[in-house]
Amino acid sequence: MRAISLVKKIEFEFAGNVVRNALTLGDVDNDELNELIIGNDLGTVVIFKGNEVLQTIPNLSFISCVAVGKITNQERNSLIIITSDGWCYLYETEVTSKSVNNKDEVDGQTQSSSSVPTTETQSSSESTTGDHKLKNKSSKNLLVQVHVQRIPANVKNIVLGDVDGDGEVEMVIGLTDRVVRSYRWVSNAPIDGDQCQLSHKPSGKFVALHKWECAKQIGSITLHYSADGKPSILVAQPGGTFMRIKCHSCNIDQSPENSSSGENPCGSVDYQFLGISRMRNQNISTEILGDLKTSDDQENSNKSRPYAVATLDGTIMLVQDEVILWAIAVDHQIFALTKLDITGNGTDDIVVCSWDGQTYILDQKKNSVRFHLEEPVRAFHSGWYSLGPGISQVTALIYVTFKNTVIIYYDIPLKDLICKKFEPDLVKLSQLFINEDRDADQALQYVKAMDKKTKRELVEYLLYHVKS
Repeated sequence: MRAISLVKKIEFEFAGNVVRNALTLGDVDNDELNELIIGNDLGTVVIFKGNEVLQTIPNLSFISCVAVGKITNQERNSLIIITSDGWCYLYETEVTSKSVNNKDEVDGQTQSSSSVPTTETQSSSESTTGDHKLKNKSSKNLLVQVHVQRIPANVKNIVLGDVDGDGEVEMVIGLTDRVVRSYRWVSNAPIDGDQCQLSHKPSGKFVALHKWECAKQIGSITLHYSADGKPSILVAQPGGTFMRIKCHSCNIDQSPENSSSGENPCGSVDYQFLGISRMRNQNISTEILGDLKTSDDQENSNKSRPYAVATLDGTIMLVQDEVILWAIAVDHQIFALTKLDITGNGTDDIVVCSWDGQTYILDQKKNSVRFHLEEPVRAFHSGWYSLGPGISQVTALIYVTFKNTVIIYYDIPLKDLICKKFEPDLVKLSQLFINEDRDADQALQYVKAMDKKTKRELVEYLLYHVKS
């Protein structure tokens, strides 16, 4: 496997522990350019744009998940922040929202608002994250809190997407107690028209739709589409297995939360076992990532897109229609699985990272390269990142280390992942042997007659003298 070196990077200081899903890339200020959002156990969320800090949101509790998407089903993105003690915050740009909705709701039921935690956004020239100071770029397009709501505690995963095919975005969360829940933002009619004009805030709340219980601990959650375009939720389970949830659209009052019989009329669940022969531990944690873009999406519309599976013991697989296309094994503990079109050929490459900083980039034909960040990693993400306002986005690998540092390697210089064998240019080499006794053709035949070892030694000799 070919090893690569990356040079272009940006480093930030960011104190505190960062869990796996408290790190994401998304367009939070709706300028069609992605920002980096990170939250820590100190209750601080920082939004980076380029090499500056766009905004700091302090005074929350342990940040377990962050996500960016059109969760209110409007033509703008919102930022969702979920804390481990069960608070869900919704932030939007100040252009669309001017004040904070201080309603405390538990799964849609309004409670007393006296216990709702409040936040203050830092937009001055400097902000603090732990013991470090970070310079803020500006106070334009700052996000403001527009909604806060109680949801179950101990959330570890979050996915935004149309999971039931009704054309609206839902929020799916996974909990540490082996439960998966889905929510939908439901807008309410304003009580008073004058009050609505003054507040400029979205009137609504997250309403619980579904609840599923898994057999074992949840690794990761992803959204995947079948060949007919129907969505399903894939929930990773230990030992390289996963649970597939096919969720159908249903009314709010039809949700299992309100069903006395306990049956789920709005979906089906089945378990998939991939049968990996080299699996050393059947309880090993598993990551899954669905809906990988392929080069023949249009040509083979009768096939579903592939999905990737990675396990902590170093197994990486590409699966399509429950058939393992290929599998490889590495000698590092993989904890993060992402996708990114690094080569720019229109297909998603698989990017995995291990605890010791070893990063593997694989295409869908099993070609691979590796990059080693020479320090341990606590969180990892990959995607498209903007280096500043008006600057085109570039590919980026994002590492959060145990030394309170965020490292962004950007503009990954990979055109393809195929390892090509080096062959010297014989015509150029033959020019060194043109003399009174040999013309150009004779010199070329002389070089061709050399064995491989002699050619290699000659090239190494020339490279050494050129550098000297």
